[in-house]
Amino acid sequence: MKKYLKLFGAFVRVAFRIQTAYRSTYFAGIVGQWLSYGATFATLFIMVSSFESLSGWTADEVLLLYGISILSYSIGAAFFFTPAQGLSGKIRSGEFDASLTKPLHPFVHEMFAGFNIGYVSHFTLSVSVIVFALVRVGFPCTLLNLLRLVLVVLGAALIQAAALIASSVMSFFTVNENPVLDFLLFNMKKFTDYPITVYPRGIQFILTFILPFAFMNFYPASLLLGKAVPAGFPAVLPYLTPAVGALCFALSVVLWNWGLSHYKSTGS
Repeated sequence: MKKYLKLFGAFVRVAFRIQTAYRSTYFAGIVGQWLSYGATFATLFIMVSSFESLSGWTADEVLLLYGISILSYSIGAAFFFTPAQGLSGKIRSGEFDASLTKPLHPFVHEMFAGFNIGYVSHFTLSVSVIVFALVRVGFPCTLLNLLRLVLVVLGAALIQAAALIASSVMSFFTVNENPVLDFLLFNMKKFTDYPITVYPRGIQFILTFILPFAFMNFYPASLLLGKAVPAGFPAVLPYLTPAVGALCFALSVVLWNWGLSHYKSTGS
């Protein structure tokens, strides 16, 4: 484990030097992300405030919901967005073959080599919004509650990472651009921008038991705020985010390795 941590540190230092080589561009990107996601946060807050509440969730609570989603995404995507998005291109160009020759498992090499420090903008903004929302709702800042917050965010991050990993598996078979990534991350995930209780029961079921995206933010926020689960759903669901995250991540790695076992070089 110590060897891997040292190796990861080396990859991070290289990534930092590469991604900050043009510092004005790097910091402009961070400011741009702050403005983009900040506008989304502001829009959600204003919209929900105008209705006083959304399915029983106040504007501050919806901010917390969205903040947890962005924070967990920033952690998962820092490790896996670049490898997931770039896998099909690396396979087409033959660049992926180099990962097979490294003294590391290809999955670990792709994760280390693809680490993206650019997600510091998502991380810092979402942490700021979460702190703001928790203060506004009067969240008791006890050691137990802080531990719960850390655990649910890590569990949600594992689900975000699992979605990225699973979406990239198709690249081993199609080689072309991967539509699964857009479907999972930019279409289905939009349902979690709001409390899932605003949707019909069928969508609530899908987001809980089939594509467990509700564990990215809805159930973590429900646990922290003491909110009830959708009617008829097990009351234990808000406590399961870390377990669901670990399970989803493990399954996604198994799926990725299965795809790898069917990989055939393009010969480029």
